[in-house]
Amino acid sequence: MTQKQEYQFPENWENVSDDEAIKHIKYLLEHYQEYDMRKFGDNGIVINEIYFFPLDISLSHCVTFKYMCINWQKVYDSTEDIYPMIQQLIDVCNVEINKRKTEEVINAAKKAKKQKVKNIVLGSISGALLVAIFATTVKIIDKEHARQNKIEKEVKKYEKTLPHYNEYLQTQKQIQNYRDSLNRVYE
Repeated sequence: MTQKQEYQFPENWENVSDDEAIKHIKYLLEHYQEYDMRKFGDNGIVINEIYFFPLDISLSHCVTFKYMCINWQKVYDSTEDIYPMIQQLIDVCNVEINKRKTEEVINAAKKAKKQKVKNIVLGSISGALLVAIFATTVKIIDKEHARQNKIEKEVKKYEKTLPHYNEYLQTQKQIQNYRDSLNRVYE
C-alpha cells in the first residue's frame, strides 16, 4: 500500500485537541484501506505509523480503568466519545489486516501452483525433447548401420569376383590359425 500524501497527520498527538483527534480518526475510518497497517500487541494497530491501542489499568483487582492511547502521547478514557471511535478503527483495521494476509496467502498459493504447473510443463517438454532427441539419434544410428551393412555386402560381392579370391581366403584362414596358436602359447 502506498501512503496518501495529501492528508497530514500530527507528528505529536500530545497537544492535539479532542475535536482535531476526532477529525483525524474519522478520516482514518473512511480511508484506512489506503494505508499500510499492522497489528500492535494483542489488541492494537499501527496505521500510517500511528499507534492506536487499548490500555487497561486494574487497581486491587477490583476496579479496572479502560483507556485508548494514540502514540503513547494521547490517552482517552472509556467514558469519552472518542474511545469507541478508536475501538472501531482498531476493529476495522484488524479485519483489513486479516483480509490482506489471507489475500497474500491465496496469491502465494496461486503463484506456487502456477510455478508447479510451469515446472511440470517444462519438465514434460524437456522429457519429450529428450525422448525425441534419443529417438532421432537411434534412427540416425540405425540408418548408418544399414548403410554400412550394404557397403559390406557390396565389398564381399566384389571380393568374390577378384581373380585370386580363393587364395585370399586361404591366406586369411592361415593368419587366423597362426593368431589362435599364439594366443594359446601366451596364455
